[in-house]
Amino acid sequence: MAAPGMLIIPIIMEKLEKYRWMQRIKVLHMPIQVLLCGVGLTFMVPAACSIFPQKCSMKVEHLEPQLRDKIRASQGPDVQTVYFNKGL
Repeated sequence: MAAPGMLIIPIIMEKLEKYRWMQRIKVLHMPIQVLLCGVGLTFMVPAACSIFPQKCSMKVEHLEPQLRDKIRASQGPDVQTVYFNKGL
């Protein structure tokens, strides 16, 4: 997620610093970098989160005892694996 900001922003800033208006107005350097970082994160965070699966599985015996008992009471003793959404 951080790679685009760490790789692309310095390249863009190097290209922009060649322009005369960018050399004159040094105050614009930080706002432009923050804007580029924000735009990059806006698009890269969802892309990076979508790479990994959202569903995960776990064996029932690895759960907390009270949760394990609740699952076995409602679903029966044959349940070996539970599936859950990891979220973000």
